[in-house]
Amino acid sequence: MWLGALLLGAALILAPPATAQTTTDYDDDDDGLIDVRSLAQLDAIRYDLDGNGDPSATGATAYGAAFPNRVTTASGRMGCPATGGCTGYELRADLTFDENGDGQMTATGDPTYWNSGAGWAPIGDASNQYGATFRGNGRTISHLYVNRATTSNVGLFGRTGSASSIEGVGVVRASVTGGNFYAGILAAYADGPITRSYTTGSVSSPTTAGGLVGQNTGTIRASWSTATVRGSSSSSSTTAGGLVARNLGSIVASWSAGRVVAPRSGGLVGFRSSAGTVTNSYWDTGTSGQSTSAGGVGKTTRELQRPTAYGATGIYANWNLNLDGDANTDDDPWDFGTSREYPALKFAGRSLSTQRGPAWIEADHWNAPVAGEPLVAGLYSKTSRAAVSPPATITTCDGVANTTSRQAWVWQRSDDGRTSWTTVTSTRGPSCSYVYVPASGDVGKYLRATVPRTTGGNATTLHTAPVVASSAATAATATFASGNASPSVGTAVTVSGLPTHSDRTAWRWQRCTASDGTGTCTLLAPGDPSWSYTPVAADVGGYLRAFVYYSNASGAWTRAATGFSGAVAN
Repeated sequence: MWLGALLLGAALILAPPATAQTTTDYDDDDDGLIDVRSLAQLDAIRYDLDGNGDPSATGATAYGAAFPNRVTTASGRMGCPATGGCTGYELRADLTFDENGDGQMTATGDPTYWNSGAGWAPIGDASNQYGATFRGNGRTISHLYVNRATTSNVGLFGRTGSASSIEGVGVVRASVTGGNFYAGILAAYADGPITRSYTTGSVSSPTTAGGLVGQNTGTIRASWSTATVRGSSSSSSTTAGGLVARNLGSIVASWSAGRVVAPRSGGLVGFRSSAGTVTNSYWDTGTSGQSTSAGGVGKTTRELQRPTAYGATGIYANWNLNLDGDANTDDDPWDFGTSREYPALKFAGRSLSTQRGPAWIEADHWNAPVAGEPLVAGLYSKTSRAAVSPPATITTCDGVANTTSRQAWVWQRSDDGRTSWTTVTSTRGPSCSYVYVPASGDVGKYLRATVPRTTGGNATTLHTAPVVASSAATAATATFASGNASPSVGTAVTVSGLPTHSDRTAWRWQRCTASDGTGTCTLLAPGDPSWSYTPVAADVGGYLRAFVYYSNASGAWTRAATGFSGAVAN
C-alpha cells in the first residue's frame, strides 16, 4: 500500500500543471460598460438587453461567438467590476455596414447583414425593450441599412425603455425604411434619454418617420439630424419630423435641417402631445421645405449658421448645457464652426469632419438644381475646416489615377436619393470635375459628388433636392462693370451690381457660340471662380456671360446672371 501511495505521489509531482483558461476583459477601462469593437458585437447586444453581459439562453451561442473567451461567472463577468457589474455597452471603434467600401449596400458586396434585402434587425422591440446604457464616445455607425416594410419599430434600436440611455453616437449615411409604427434612424421609439447624438441619411415610413427618433417619450438633448424624412403621400395620417415624428417627451437644445416630406409633417417635430415640450430647438426652414413644426422655432440657414459661439444672447445662448449632473451649466457640448456651418457636437479626440464632412455642395446647395446651370462642390481641410484648393480635372472618373494632389470628382445620381447611385458625366461642362452641369436626363433625380480614395477616405456630399428643368426662383440680374462691349484676350472682364456676400458666393463663367444663348455654351475656368475673368485665345469669337449663386440678406440662395458680352477679340 505504501508503495502505491509513493508512486501516486511521484506521478502527481511529475505531471505537467493544468493549462489555465485564457479570458478576455471586455471592459478594459472598468467603467461598467462592455466594449463594442465590431458589428458582430453590436448585433449581440440584442441578446443582453439589460447590459450585464449575461445573454438570454436563446442567444448564448451567438453572444459567445461575438465575445469569445469571456468570463461567464457572475463575479467579474465579461471583465466588469466585481461590485455592480456592467450596466451597458460602449463603442470603442467606428463601425460600418459597408463591407466592400463602395458606398452603398448590396447583397453581393455587403452580405453579412443584408438579410435577403431586409437589412439590419433593430435592437429591442415593444415586448423586449433595450434597457441599458449605450455610450457612443463620439464614434459613428455608418451605412445602416433597414428595409422592413411589414415591421414595427424600425431603426438601429427598435424600442428603448425608460431605464435606457443613449449618448454620444452618430449614425451616418443610413437608409431606413419601415412599414408600421415607428421608424427613426437612431431609435424607432425612445422612452429613455438621448444625449449628444446625431444622424444623417434617410428614413421613410407610411405611418411615422423621424430623422433621429420616430416617437419620443423621453428626453432628447444636444442632438441633431440632417436626414431626409419621407412619409406616405397617400395617407393623410402619416406623420414625419426632421428630428422626431411624434414628441410626447422633451427636446432641448437640438436642431434639424433635413428635407421632410409627408402629409402631416414638421420641420423639427411632426406631432406633439400636450405633454410634449420643445425648448431652445430649431429647424432650417429652407432645407427642410417646411415652414411649420409641432414645436421648435424655424430659422433660415443663415440664422442657424451665423452664430459662432454661445453668446450672452441669441439663439444659442442656452445651449451650454449641464450634461454631467453637477451644479454647473458649463459642459460645452457644441462647436459652432464658421459662419457657414451648423453647430456640431464636440467629443474628445474626435475630428469634427466626421459630422461636417470633408465635402459639401456649395452652389444652390439645398434648393433644387436646375438643368443647364452649374452645380459646384467644395472640399474641406479635415484639420482646419478651411476651404482648400479645388482638385484638378483629370481624365478618369473612377479615382484610380488620382494622387493626393489630383483628385477625381465623381458625380452620381439616384432615383430616390438613397440607393442605386450611378456615375454621371456632363455634356455641357468638364466631367470628373468639382463642377457639374445637370442635363435633361437628371431632371427628377438626386445628385451628389464624391472624391474617391483621398488621403482621408472617400469624401461625399449630401445629396441635392431633385433636379428641375427650370428654376421657379426669382433670379437677380448682374451687370458687367467693364470689358462688356469688346472684350479682348488678356484684359479682365468683371461683374458688378450685386450685394457682396463673399462667404456664400459661387461664380461660374461661360463662353457661348451665340450672343443670345441659343448656341453651345462651355463652362470656363472651373478652378478659379471669381468676379472677373480674363479671356484667353480659345475665347476669341465667343460671347461671355457669368452666373452667380449667393446668399442674400435673409440667408436664401439667389441666382443671378449677366447678359452676354460682345464677341471676344484678339
